[in-house]
Amino acid sequence: MKGHLVSLGILLSLIAMMTSCKQKTTVEAKPRMVKVAKVNPTESNESLSFSGQIKENREINSAFKVGGQLLKLKVNEGDKVLAGQVIAEIDPRDYQIRLDGAKAQYHQAKGEYERYQQLFDKNKLPVNTLERLEAGYLAAKSQYEAAENAMKDTRLTAPFSGYVSKRHVENYENVGSGQAIVSLIDLDNLEIRFNIPGSLLATVQKASDFYCDFNVNGEKRVAAKLLSVNQKSNETDQYEVRIQPNVSGQHLKPGMTARITVVAERAQQQAITIPLAAVYYTNEKPHIWTVDANALVTKSQPVELGNLLNDGLVEIKTGISGNELVVIAGVNSLVENQQVKILGL
Repeated sequence: MKGHLVSLGILLSLIAMMTSCKQKTTVEAKPRMVKVAKVNPTESNESLSFSGQIKENREINSAFKVGGQLLKLKVNEGDKVLAGQVIAEIDPRDYQIRLDGAKAQYHQAKGEYERYQQLFDKNKLPVNTLERLEAGYLAAKSQYEAAENAMKDTRLTAPFSGYVSKRHVENYENVGSGQAIVSLIDLDNLEIRFNIPGSLLATVQKASDFYCDFNVNGEKRVAAKLLSVNQKSNETDQYEVRIQPNVSGQHLKPGMTARITVVAERAQQQAITIPLAAVYYTNEKPHIWTVDANALVTKSQPVELGNLLNDGLVEIKTGISGNELVVIAGVNSLVENQQVKILGL
Protein backbone atom coordinates (compact mmCIF):
# COMPACT_ATOMS: atom_id res chain seq x y z
CA MET A 1 0.00 0.00 0.00
CA LYS A 2 2.81 2.32 0.91
CA GLY A 3 4.56 1.57 -2.39
CA HIS A 4 1.40 2.43 -4.31
CA LEU A 5 1.20 5.80 -2.49
CA VAL A 6 4.78 6.62 -3.45
CA SER A 7 4.11 5.75 -7.08
CA LEU A 8 0.97 7.85 -7.06
CA GLY A 9 2.91 10.81 -5.63
CA ILE A 10 5.55 10.56 -8.32
CA LEU A 11 2.89 10.39 -10.99
CA LEU A 12 1.14 13.47 -9.65
CA SER A 13 4.45 15.34 -9.56
CA LEU A 14 5.16 14.47 -13.20
CA ILE A 15 1.70 15.58 -14.19
CA ALA A 16 2.23 18.89 -12.37
CA MET A 17 5.59 19.44 -14.06
CA MET A 18 4.12 18.68 -17.47
CA THR A 19 1.29 21.07 -16.81
CA SER A 20 3.76 23.76 -15.71
CA CYS A 21 5.91 23.25 -18.82
CA LYS A 22 2.83 23.40 -20.98
CA GLN A 23 1.78 26.64 -19.36
CA LYS A 24 5.29 28.07 -19.80
CA THR A 25 5.33 27.06 -23.47
CA THR A 26 1.98 28.69 -23.91
CA VAL A 27 3.32 31.92 -22.37
CA GLU A 28 6.41 31.88 -24.55
CA ALA A 29 4.33 31.22 -27.63
CA LYS A 30 2.70 34.61 -27.32
CA PRO A 31 3.99 37.10 -29.94
CA ARG A 32 6.91 39.12 -28.66
CA MET A 33 7.09 42.83 -29.37
CA VAL A 34 10.19 43.72 -31.39
CA LYS A 35 11.64 46.84 -32.92
CA VAL A 36 12.77 46.42 -36.51
CA ALA A 37 14.37 48.49 -39.23
CA LYS A 38 14.27 47.99 -42.96
CA VAL A 39 17.77 47.93 -44.40
CA ASN A 40 18.62 49.16 -47.86
CA PRO A 41 21.84 49.20 -49.83
CA THR A 42 23.40 52.66 -49.69
CA GLU A 43 26.42 54.25 -51.27
CA SER A 44 29.34 54.06 -48.88
CA ASN A 45 32.73 55.67 -48.56
CA GLU A 46 35.47 53.82 -46.77
CA SER A 47 36.81 55.93 -43.93
CA LEU A 48 40.25 55.32 -42.43
CA SER A 49 41.66 57.01 -39.35
CA PHE A 50 45.30 57.74 -38.48
CA SER A 51 47.28 59.70 -35.93
CA GLY A 52 49.75 62.25 -37.27
CA GLN A 53 52.03 65.06 -36.20
CA ILE A 54 52.19 68.67 -37.31
CA LYS A 55 55.46 69.57 -39.00
CA GLU A 56 56.94 72.81 -40.22
CA ASN A 57 57.00 73.44 -43.95
CA ARG A 58 60.81 73.49 -43.90
CA GLU A 59 63.69 73.83 -41.46
CA ILE A 60 67.24 74.86 -42.25
CA ASN A 61 70.49 75.50 -40.40
CA SER A 62 71.60 78.99 -41.36
CA ALA A 63 75.39 79.41 -41.62
CA PHE A 64 78.04 81.89 -42.77
CA LYS A 65 79.91 81.28 -46.00
CA VAL A 66 83.03 82.71 -44.36
CA GLY A 67 84.63 82.25 -40.96
CA GLY A 68 85.65 84.61 -38.18
CA GLN A 69 84.75 85.92 -34.75
CA LEU A 70 81.02 86.31 -34.15
CA LEU A 71 80.37 89.89 -33.05
CA LYS A 72 76.60 90.19 -33.19
CA LEU A 73 74.02 87.42 -32.83
CA LYS A 74 70.84 89.43 -33.02
CA VAL A 75 68.12 86.81 -32.46
CA ASN A 76 66.99 84.47 -29.70
CA GLU A 77 65.12 81.19 -29.83
CA GLY A 78 61.46 81.78 -30.61
CA ASP A 79 62.04 85.12 -32.36
CA LYS A 80 60.23 85.79 -35.60
CA VAL A 81 62.44 86.90 -38.50
CA LEU A 82 61.63 88.30 -41.91
CA ALA A 83 63.22 87.33 -45.19
CA GLY A 84 66.42 89.38 -45.65
CA GLN A 85 66.69 90.37 -41.99
CA VAL A 86 70.23 90.38 -40.57
CA ILE A 87 70.57 87.54 -38.06
CA ALA A 88 74.26 87.75 -37.15
CA GLU A 89 77.54 89.43 -38.09
CA ILE A 90 81.17 88.37 -37.85
CA ASP A 91 84.19 90.66 -37.49
CA PRO A 92 84.67 92.25 -40.98
CA ARG A 93 88.12 93.85 -40.44
CA ASP A 94 90.25 91.26 -42.24
CA TYR A 95 87.71 91.01 -45.06
CA GLN A 96 87.69 94.80 -45.45
CA ILE A 97 91.49 94.83 -45.76
CA ARG A 98 91.38 92.12 -48.43
CA LEU A 99 88.64 94.01 -50.24
CA ASP A 100 90.61 97.25 -50.25
CA GLY A 101 93.73 95.49 -51.60
CA ALA A 102 91.78 93.62 -54.28
CA LYS A 103 90.02 96.82 -55.28
CA ALA A 104 93.29 98.67 -55.72
CA GLN A 105 94.82 95.89 -57.83
CA TYR A 106 91.68 95.73 -59.92
CA HIS A 107 91.63 99.44 -60.71
CA GLN A 108 95.36 99.38 -61.52
CA ALA A 109 95.00 96.39 -63.85
CA LYS A 110 91.91 97.87 -65.45
CA GLY A 111 93.60 101.24 -66.13
CA GLU A 112 96.67 99.57 -67.59
CA TYR A 113 94.61 97.29 -69.79
CA GLU A 114 92.50 100.20 -71.11
CA ARG A 115 95.61 102.28 -71.98
CA TYR A 116 97.26 99.44 -73.85
CA GLN A 117 93.99 98.69 -75.58
CA GLN A 118 94.21 102.14 -77.15
CA LEU A 119 97.74 101.43 -78.34
CA PHE A 120 96.63 98.11 -79.80
CA ASP A 121 93.80 99.84 -81.65
CA LYS A 122 96.46 102.09 -83.29
CA ASN A 123 98.52 99.01 -84.25
CA LYS A 124 101.30 100.05 -81.85
CA LEU A 125 101.12 96.96 -79.63
CA PRO A 126 101.42 93.25 -80.44
CA VAL A 127 98.38 91.09 -79.76
CA ASN A 128 100.15 88.75 -77.32
CA THR A 129 101.05 91.65 -75.07
CA LEU A 130 97.43 92.81 -74.99
CA GLU A 131 96.25 89.29 -74.23
CA ARG A 132 98.67 89.06 -71.28
CA LEU A 133 97.39 92.39 -69.92
CA GLU A 134 93.79 91.31 -70.44
CA ALA A 135 94.39 88.09 -68.47
CA GLY A 136 95.90 90.09 -65.60
CA TYR A 137 92.94 92.48 -65.67
CA LEU A 138 90.36 89.67 -65.59
CA ALA A 139 92.18 87.92 -62.74
CA ALA A 140 92.24 91.14 -60.70
CA LYS A 141 88.54 91.65 -61.44
CA SER A 142 87.68 88.14 -60.19
CA GLN A 143 89.68 88.64 -57.00
CA TYR A 144 87.94 91.96 -56.41
CA GLU A 145 84.49 90.45 -56.87
CA ALA A 146 85.37 87.53 -54.56
CA ALA A 147 86.56 89.98 -51.89
CA GLU A 148 83.32 91.95 -52.28
CA ASN A 149 81.24 88.80 -51.83
CA ALA A 150 83.27 87.73 -48.80
CA MET A 151 82.66 91.14 -47.25
CA LYS A 152 78.93 90.83 -47.82
CA ASP A 153 79.00 87.32 -46.37
CA THR A 154 80.13 88.67 -42.99
CA ARG A 155 76.43 89.50 -42.49
CA LEU A 156 74.08 86.51 -42.18
CA THR A 157 70.50 87.14 -43.35
CA ALA A 158 67.31 85.08 -43.12
CA PRO A 159 66.57 83.29 -46.40
CA PHE A 160 62.81 83.27 -45.65
CA SER A 161 60.36 84.54 -43.07
CA GLY A 162 59.99 82.22 -40.11
CA TYR A 163 61.02 81.57 -36.52
CA VAL A 164 64.29 80.81 -34.77
CA SER A 165 63.97 77.30 -33.36
CA LYS A 166 67.54 76.99 -32.01
CA ARG A 167 70.73 79.00 -31.45
CA HIS A 168 73.84 76.90 -31.96
CA VAL A 169 76.51 79.47 -30.95
CA GLU A 170 76.97 82.51 -28.74
CA ASN A 171 78.43 85.95 -29.34
CA TYR A 172 82.23 86.28 -29.65
CA GLU A 173 82.78 82.65 -30.58
CA ASN A 174 85.01 81.88 -33.55
CA VAL A 175 82.85 80.23 -36.17
CA GLY A 176 83.80 78.47 -39.35
CA SER A 177 82.41 78.52 -42.83
CA GLY A 178 79.30 76.32 -43.00
CA GLN A 179 78.96 76.03 -39.21
CA ALA A 180 75.31 76.21 -38.08
CA ILE A 181 74.52 79.51 -36.36
CA VAL A 182 70.75 79.25 -35.92
CA SER A 183 67.99 76.90 -37.06
CA LEU A 184 65.06 78.53 -38.83
CA ILE A 185 61.60 77.04 -39.40
CA ASP A 186 58.96 78.13 -41.89
CA LEU A 187 55.45 78.08 -40.40
CA ASP A 188 53.61 79.73 -43.28
CA ASN A 189 52.37 76.41 -44.62
CA LEU A 190 52.22 73.72 -41.97
CA GLU A 191 51.88 70.11 -42.96
CA ILE A 192 50.90 66.90 -41.20
CA ARG A 193 52.78 63.64 -41.56
CA PHE A 194 51.52 60.17 -40.71
CA ASN A 195 52.44 56.59 -41.52
CA ILE A 196 50.40 53.92 -43.29
CA PRO A 197 51.05 50.21 -43.98
CA GLY A 198 51.92 49.12 -47.49
CA SER A 199 48.51 47.49 -47.91
CA LEU A 200 46.86 50.93 -47.85
CA LEU A 201 49.16 52.70 -50.31
CA ALA A 202 46.75 52.50 -53.26
CA THR A 203 43.75 53.39 -51.10
CA VAL A 204 45.34 56.55 -49.70
CA GLN A 205 46.78 57.65 -53.03
CA LYS A 206 43.30 57.45 -54.61
CA ALA A 207 41.47 58.94 -51.60
CA SER A 208 38.84 61.54 -52.39
CA ASP A 209 39.11 63.60 -49.21
CA PHE A 210 41.35 64.20 -46.21
CA TYR A 211 40.24 65.76 -42.93
CA CYS A 212 42.08 66.73 -39.74
CA ASP A 213 40.93 67.14 -36.16
CA PHE A 214 43.15 69.06 -33.76
CA ASN A 215 43.18 69.13 -29.97
CA VAL A 216 43.50 72.91 -29.76
CA ASN A 217 41.21 75.86 -30.40
CA GLY A 218 38.29 73.66 -31.41
CA GLU A 219 39.59 72.92 -34.89
CA LYS A 220 37.35 70.10 -36.15
CA ARG A 221 36.96 68.45 -39.55
CA VAL A 222 39.49 70.68 -41.29
CA ALA A 223 39.90 69.80 -44.96
CA ALA A 224 43.41 68.99 -46.20
CA LYS A 225 45.11 68.21 -49.48
CA LEU A 226 47.53 65.41 -50.24
CA LEU A 227 51.12 66.55 -50.76
CA SER A 228 52.97 63.26 -51.21
CA VAL A 229 53.12 59.58 -50.37
CA ASN A 230 56.63 58.24 -49.91
CA GLN A 231 57.22 55.20 -52.09
CA LYS A 232 59.95 53.85 -49.81
CA SER A 233 59.17 52.44 -46.38
CA ASN A 234 60.84 53.80 -43.27
CA GLU A 235 62.52 51.92 -40.43
CA THR A 236 59.12 50.72 -39.14
CA ASP A 237 58.12 49.32 -42.56
CA GLN A 238 55.55 52.10 -42.88
CA TYR A 239 55.10 54.68 -45.64
CA GLU A 240 55.05 58.38 -44.76
CA VAL A 241 52.18 60.51 -46.04
CA ARG A 242 52.24 64.32 -46.11
CA ILE A 243 49.08 66.43 -46.19
CA GLN A 244 48.51 70.17 -45.85
CA PRO A 245 45.51 71.34 -43.77
CA ASN A 246 43.45 74.27 -45.00
CA VAL A 247 43.84 76.24 -41.80
CA SER A 248 45.86 79.18 -40.58
CA GLY A 249 46.49 80.48 -37.10
CA GLN A 250 49.19 80.78 -34.53
CA HIS A 251 47.59 78.16 -32.27
CA LEU A 252 48.91 75.28 -34.39
CA LYS A 253 52.57 74.50 -33.77
CA PRO A 254 55.05 71.88 -34.98
CA GLY A 255 55.03 68.82 -32.75
CA MET A 256 51.30 68.92 -31.99
CA THR A 257 49.25 65.84 -32.83
CA ALA A 258 46.27 65.55 -35.15
CA ARG A 259 43.69 62.92 -36.03
CA ILE A 260 43.51 62.32 -39.78
CA THR A 261 40.48 60.90 -41.56
CA VAL A 262 41.04 59.53 -45.06
CA VAL A 263 37.90 59.09 -47.15
CA ALA A 264 38.42 56.64 -50.01
CA GLU A 265 35.52 56.35 -52.41
CA ARG A 266 34.59 52.85 -53.55
CA ALA A 267 33.20 53.43 -57.00
CA GLN A 268 29.84 51.81 -57.84
CA GLN A 269 29.87 49.83 -54.62
CA GLN A 270 26.85 49.46 -52.39
CA ALA A 271 27.04 48.86 -48.67
CA ILE A 272 24.35 47.65 -46.27
CA THR A 273 24.47 49.28 -42.86
CA ILE A 274 22.59 48.34 -39.69
CA PRO A 275 22.77 49.47 -36.06
CA LEU A 276 25.51 47.68 -34.16
CA ALA A 277 22.90 46.78 -31.52
CA ALA A 278 21.27 44.44 -34.05
CA VAL A 279 24.27 42.08 -34.01
CA TYR A 280 24.56 39.17 -31.60
CA TYR A 281 27.08 36.33 -31.47
CA THR A 282 26.62 32.57 -31.61
CA ASN A 283 29.72 30.40 -31.33
CA GLU A 284 31.73 33.62 -31.57
CA LYS A 285 30.25 34.38 -35.01
CA PRO A 286 28.09 37.45 -35.73
CA HIS A 287 24.38 36.93 -36.49
CA ILE A 288 21.28 39.06 -36.88
CA TRP A 289 17.56 38.37 -36.58
CA THR A 290 15.37 38.95 -39.62
CA VAL A 291 11.59 38.96 -39.51
CA ASP A 292 9.34 37.50 -42.22
CA ALA A 293 6.96 40.33 -43.07
CA ASN A 294 4.06 37.93 -43.71
CA ALA A 295 4.53 35.16 -41.14
CA LEU A 296 6.01 37.52 -38.51
CA VAL A 297 8.51 34.95 -37.26
CA THR A 298 12.20 35.33 -36.56
CA LYS A 299 15.07 33.82 -38.48
CA SER A 300 18.72 33.82 -37.39
CA GLN A 301 21.08 34.88 -40.14
CA PRO A 302 24.90 34.70 -39.98
CA VAL A 303 26.61 37.79 -41.41
CA GLU A 304 30.06 39.11 -42.16
CA LEU A 305 30.77 42.51 -40.63
CA GLY A 306 32.58 45.35 -42.35
CA ASN A 307 33.74 48.72 -41.08
CA LEU A 308 32.33 50.31 -37.95
CA LEU A 309 30.86 53.63 -39.06
CA ASN A 310 29.73 56.79 -37.32
CA ASP A 311 26.45 56.99 -35.35
CA GLY A 312 26.68 53.40 -34.13
CA LEU A 313 26.29 51.77 -37.55
CA VAL A 314 28.21 48.82 -38.96
CA GLU A 315 28.59 47.60 -42.52
CA ILE A 316 27.33 44.15 -43.51
CA LYS A 317 29.51 42.58 -46.20
CA THR A 318 27.63 39.30 -46.67
CA GLY A 319 24.57 37.57 -45.23
CA ILE A 320 21.74 39.83 -46.38
CA SER A 321 21.02 41.50 -49.68
CA GLY A 322 18.94 44.43 -48.45
CA ASN A 323 15.21 45.16 -48.03
CA GLU A 324 15.00 42.77 -45.07
CA LEU A 325 13.36 43.59 -41.76
CA VAL A 326 16.09 43.37 -39.11
CA VAL A 327 15.48 43.32 -35.37
CA ILE A 328 17.48 46.18 -33.88
CA ALA A 329 16.76 45.84 -30.14
CA GLY A 330 16.58 42.98 -27.62
CA VAL A 331 18.30 40.53 -29.95
CA ASN A 332 19.76 38.38 -27.15
CA SER A 333 16.33 37.27 -25.87
CA LEU A 334 14.93 35.90 -29.15
CA VAL A 335 14.83 32.32 -30.47
CA GLU A 336 14.52 30.80 -33.91
CA ASN A 337 11.01 30.88 -35.50
CA GLN A 338 9.64 32.96 -32.63
CA GLN A 339 6.33 34.66 -33.27
CA VAL A 340 6.73 38.43 -33.00
CA LYS A 341 4.74 41.58 -33.27
CA ILE A 342 6.39 44.62 -34.76
CA LEU A 343 6.28 47.80 -32.73
CA GLY A 344 4.34 50.52 -34.51
CA LEU A 345 2.21 48.12 -36.62
